Amino acid sequence: MAYWFGSQGWEFMELGRFFQFTLLAAFALWIWIIYRAVKPWLTRRNLWSVPSWLLYGSGIMVMFLFFGLLVQPEMNFAISDYWRWMVVHMWVEVTFEVFTTVIVGYMLVQMGLITRMMAERVIFLAVMLFLITATLGISHNFYWIAKPTGIIAVGSVFSTLQVLPLLLLTLDAWQMRQEGLTANKNLLEGKQTIVMEGVWLFILGVNFWNIFGAGVLGSVINLPIVNYYEHATYLTGNHAHAAMFGVKGNIALGGMLFCCQHLFHKSAWNPKLVRTSFWCLNIGLALMMFLDLFPVGLYQTWMAYTHGTWYARSAEIVTGPVFQFLTYCRTIGGMVFIWGGLIPMMWFILSRGTKLRRKEEDVEEGEWTVYEKNWSEQKDPALGG
Repeated sequence: MAYWFGSQGWEFMELGRFFQFTLLAAFALWIWIIYRAVKPWLTRRNLWSVPSWLLYGSGIMVMFLFFGLLVQPEMNFAISDYWRWMVVHMWVEVTFEVFTTVIVGYMLVQMGLITRMMAERVIFLAVMLFLITATLGISHNFYWIAKPTGIIAVGSVFSTLQVLPLLLLTLDAWQMRQEGLTANKNLLEGKQTIVMEGVWLFILGVNFWNIFGAGVLGSVINLPIVNYYEHATYLTGNHAHAAMFGVKGNIALGGMLFCCQHLFHKSAWNPKLVRTSFWCLNIGLALMMFLDLFPVGLYQTWMAYTHGTWYARSAEIVTGPVFQFLTYCRTIGGMVFIWGGLIPMMWFILSRGTKLRRKEEDVEEGEWTVYEKNWSEQKDPALGG
């Protein structure tokens, strides 16, 4: 009963088996909902269009979560730990990165900032680069399961190279920002009456934390000589916080606001509140990292270098005065994150429940998007179409 409803006893997989099945069933239902929405696009002509990629990216992301079912208590530890890392690492660095790229591309096309073909080119590039770097990069997590030194080195090098696709996507995003002129032109021509500034802020946040949190901080700790000492210290948690909320959190909030601008009356929108929430969320995250996680991770890594990993993770260190002081400092960022960012965002969304659009005809054609309905026939001006 403890195994099913208590804890499976694995790090990052603490949920009982029953709740793991429940989680996977919920994700499967989510995929079915997405499939129903994009089913009209799943034709031979639109097989690789952005809406179709929305289904593919979501489906492969959920499929990788099912690797967690292969972790069994009676298995050899090395085998079970391999499948655990397939969930923890491959899910994030292969499938979720592709999903993030698809969502960002989908929203930018609908906002009129880029064309369908531009988005699809970036998606194909991301799929190829992430697949190559992340598949080999998983090996940098194999310190503790008796893998050969060469495999660990290959994993560290390719995991470090994952900054390259992130850098390319970020540079592309800054170029997209210049396409804001296109959006203003559409406004003047009456093709688009709302520019989603709040959504755009969260998209920029995704790209910033993608390159800095996932890319730079990830590269620093994945270098083989660094990873040897910092493995299982708070430097890993520092990278994980920046990548998880910085990328996944911002894309979730940006996607939610994107939907809300379709649902709320224009008079109910509060751009100033959305901007304030965005800055407080991201500044709060940065404060939590640089007032606690990053310095305490450096301290813990130094302890591992001078005394050994066993000492760096001992109760003497993690409950000592340095850890306690920096943990209190972390509350500063937490207060900014919660009171300036999270609570105002929750109030903004929940308080607009009575100001939803009631009729489909309230939404004028071209109000929210300037893309052609038939994706397969849309031309790219850059190609002379």
